[in-house]
Amino acid sequence: MADKVNIDLGEDFLKKFFGLTEQSIPEGQEITPAMMKKQLDKIEEKLIQAKRKSEVSASSSQEKSSLSSNVNDEISVGNNLNSDMKNILIIDDLGVITYQLSVAFKQVGYEVTTSKEIYDAIEKFKKQNFDLVVMDLFIPTEREGLILLEELKKITLNKTKHTKIGIMSASPQAKHKQLCKMKGAEFYVEKVDDWQKKLFETIKAIGA
Repeated sequence: MADKVNIDLGEDFLKKFFGLTEQSIPEGQEITPAMMKKQLDKIEEKLIQAKRKSEVSASSSQEKSSLSSNVNDEISVGNNLNSDMKNILIIDDLGVITYQLSVAFKQVGYEVTTSKEIYDAIEKFKKQNFDLVVMDLFIPTEREGLILLEELKKITLNKTKHTKIGIMSASPQAKHKQLCKMKGAEFYVEKVDDWQKKLFETIKAIGA
């Protein structure tokens, strides 16, 4: 039949392959493309989760170790920001990032709202006027981040207050920066060494 294939692979291989997701195949059952795809999708999901967990762990360790010194640097730069701007929405799926930035922005007089996912962020953005939005691009992927950016830009067109929206991301890829700029981002700050200080300097530079 067109929707079935016989996989000419050894029994040991099939046991290992399907064992990765703890699923066994009854003896004599024919392997279909749909079954193979389902298993591959599960394996890919596990790999993504493992990668994400590793990134979160590394980021958390790095951010916590440098929190004190970075916040002090940010406050120093932030004291020179436009004092008229009081409301900021910070969007990032990593709690350590939203916490650190919340501390820094509150110290310089901002009213801070945070969000960890796109639908919650959109609802909060609709209900309140923000002067500035700082959002991560990967929440959890760049596709969702770009969708969120587009949606926020559409919503701000119908508001009396213009909201400046900026991106922060660990991605060094030029295509991500270009896409964000094309979709209306005011700035793009890469998460490298001292990126929090760079964020405040960028906000000051654009007069936000």
